[in-house]
Amino acid sequence: MAISLGGGGSASVINEKININSAENLITLADGRVYLKGGVTSTDTSTYPDATQNMAYTGTNFSTAGQMSAESGVAYASGHLWVLGKYNNTVYKYTTAGSYTGTSFSVAAQDSDMFGLTDRDGLEFLACGTQNNRVSRYTSSGSFNTSFSIAAQTTTCKGLAWDGSFVWVVSGNGSASTIHKYNLSGTYQNVVYNITAQDNNAQGITWDGSFFWVCGRQNNSVYQFTAAGVYTGKTLSVSSQGTRPVGINFGASAYWVVDETANKVFKYLNQIGVVSTSSGAATTGEQNYVRIK
Repeated sequence: MAISLGGGGSASVINEKININSAENLITLADGRVYLKGGVTSTDTSTYPDATQNMAYTGTNFSTAGQMSAESGVAYASGHLWVLGKYNNTVYKYTTAGSYTGTSFSVAAQDSDMFGLTDRDGLEFLACGTQNNRVSRYTSSGSFNTSFSIAAQTTTCKGLAWDGSFVWVVSGNGSASTIHKYNLSGTYQNVVYNITAQDNNAQGITWDGSFFWVCGRQNNSVYQFTAAGVYTGKTLSVSSQGTRPVGINFGASAYWVVDETANKVFKYLNQIGVVSTSSGAATTGEQNYVRIK
């Protein structure tokens, strides 16, 4: 008899449920996929090496429309979210719950068309601009420090990532997308990854300690890449949340994506197992079903 699985797993109709013990259940979906429920956490791929890890929308978001009409970057720093406004070239500080704190700082003196924002270990912010083709560095309170040119590699900087040692600049112009590597002083490391095959209009990049994630405006999706710039095959469509993802940053164990058309910041988490809805929303909490075949 077919039954519908609820709780933390899939809402798809399944063929049967076999009780293994009080803690684990073997479930088979109608399409033949088999999953095992066994107390999997959001990072527990060592216990269940066949687990499928998904980036899933949590249903949490907040509006930035009160401070800006178009966004172009987001950063997590010291327990807060900072959002870059494209037209007024100002960075605004919010709580992770989305309350504007009243704190902001201007980056207009360095570039009139700032795209991309990231945090360097709580010590400073980095932003890049397409007018002067430079990466600018600011103190944690927003005071300008110094900058370096990226013009020899790209004139369409759209996002920045800091991996703990190096600065990564993503470039997208509607026909090609690349990622370039620099040290903190601005010396180009002669490393470039071409990611045009995934999206030709890359708009934001972040490093989560294991992978790069890049926002693509062409397909309204987020793509995962290895440290060597190899596409892993994992893609999350964010079109149900907004149609122009322009920035992404990893912080507080979450991914924060800012969308220019929605004028909102959306929160995503890594989930392991079955994503509960077609839009990728983790509406039922932790997805603790691991695919075994």
